Amino acid sequence: MSKPAITTTPKKNLKGTFILFLSIVIGIFLFMLVAIIIGQNKGPLMPALQKNYRLMVIITAAVSIVCLYFARSLFAKDMEAAKNSINPLNEKLNQHRQSLIKYLLICEMPVMLSIILYLLCANFVFQVYAGIFLGFMLTMTPTKKKVAEQLGLNGMEVQELG
Repeated sequence: MSKPAITTTPKKNLKGTFILFLSIVIGIFLFMLVAIIIGQNKGPLMPALQKNYRLMVIITAAVSIVCLYFARSLFAKDMEAAKNSINPLNEKLNQHRQSLIKYLLICEMPVMLSIILYLLCANFVFQVYAGIFLGFMLTMTPTKKKVAEQLGLNGMEVQELG
């Protein structure tokens, strides 16, 4: 027996993507806050690492730049493929959601690295890195206007988004 296909409207599809996006971003923000509280109350978990502070900053910056480049180029490639496809709007929105999740996952790696290094060293430079990447993640907020632009939707498809 096959299950019936669950159909949804493009408006609900976009709303689901937005809720997923917010969940991921809020989770990262809460992890940052918890790390700050722990860092302020307990101090550095491994104070000996502070002697390698410059090296860790350089490595974090390098990982961050590589991840940002990779995330943006992968997202652009996926959006170009979705834009040029002849798929219906809901399928394009699903492709957008998958691409957004990949983007957020790749951007989350340097954020987690930065937060962990902050916990180990209690140096706020690492929280600044995490905050900057949280900003890069927020630039991809899936609004109706932005998604329509990224997918190159026509007027009728934009109206279907609500």
